[in-house]
Amino acid sequence: MEKRNKKAITILSCVIAATLAFIWIHSCMGQEESSEESGFFFEVLCPILEIVAGKGNVTELFIRKLAHFTEFFGLGLELMLFMRLVLISSPKVIRFINAWILGTLCALIDETIQIFSGRGPMVQDVWLDSAGCFCGVLVMMCGIMIVEHKKRSFANAQDDN
Repeated sequence: MEKRNKKAITILSCVIAATLAFIWIHSCMGQEESSEESGFFFEVLCPILEIVAGKGNVTELFIRKLAHFTEFFGLGLELMLFMRLVLISSPKVIRFINAWILGTLCALIDETIQIFSGRGPMVQDVWLDSAGCFCGVLVMMCGIMIVEHKKRSFANAQDDN
């Protein structure tokens, strides 16, 4: 493995670990602490989101669900990039599936943690987290494909000269 890839893999592994720590630490929060944090984000995000959703259509529940989706969207981006670096010779679909399954397993762990923190784990949240991860994986895969296409086009243009 190239020295540059090893460094990128190490850095990305640390970023993924930090993301999971962030997600799982929030799952360890008690009900009251979690509601307090949601309330803060509701106050901050509500005016911004109401521009799109309409006045009075943004609820604390919506903010909580958006947080689930967003956290796992970011994790999906990271996992797909990680799979690209680690599984270089594997087909794109295998990298995609591996990243999505890994993200979904992290979502299952996230909801399991909530059992022990006295909060209500929900299958619906696993589905939402998995969907967020899926979208993140898909966006990163498209980004990777665009970059690879540009590199090939550039290399072909260089060969023609």
